[in-house]
This record gives sequence, C-alpha cells and structure tokens, in this order.
Amino acid sequence: MRLFHLLFHGEDAREPRRVEFRAPDAYQAFQYALNDRGSAEVELWDGEQLLVRMSKTEANLWKLHGLPPSQGTAGPSAQSGAAAA
Repeated sequence: MRLFHLLFHGEDAREPRRVEFRAPDAYQAFQYALNDRGSAEVELWDGEQLLVRMSKTEANLWKLHGLPPSQGTAGPSAQSGAAAA
C-alpha cells in the first residue's frame, strides 16, 4: 500500500488541512478523495507528486483542474498538517 495525502483548502483556514492515508494505487486514492465531504478545494498527492487539483461545484460535482508541468512537486503547504488512517 502506498502513502497518499489530501490537502483541503478552505476559505477560513490559513493553512490547508492535510490527511494522510494508504491506498493500493492512485485510482483507489482518487476514490477516497472524491468521497470526502470536507472541503470544496482539494489536492491529491502521491508522496511528493501532485496528482490532481479539484473543486466541488454548486451542483455537488467535482471539477478537475489541469496542472502546469512545473507544479507537480510538493511545496511548503504539503509538508504540515494532521495525519489519519
């Protein structure tokens, strides 16, 4: 099982909330992220690699955002937060 983490960005939070979890692959980690009801802005990371940024629409659907090639590695916000699972 690989270690993944989610970063939840909220309008009222200074720092994103980080949740670490293990999943057998990126697909299962993506499913975990989609099922979380915590935040409207989420980043899914596989170790130091940013896999996807997504946001929840008003219709409660997830919109996936593209990444510039230079933004696929961990930044300072990915280094802190709470661990779970």
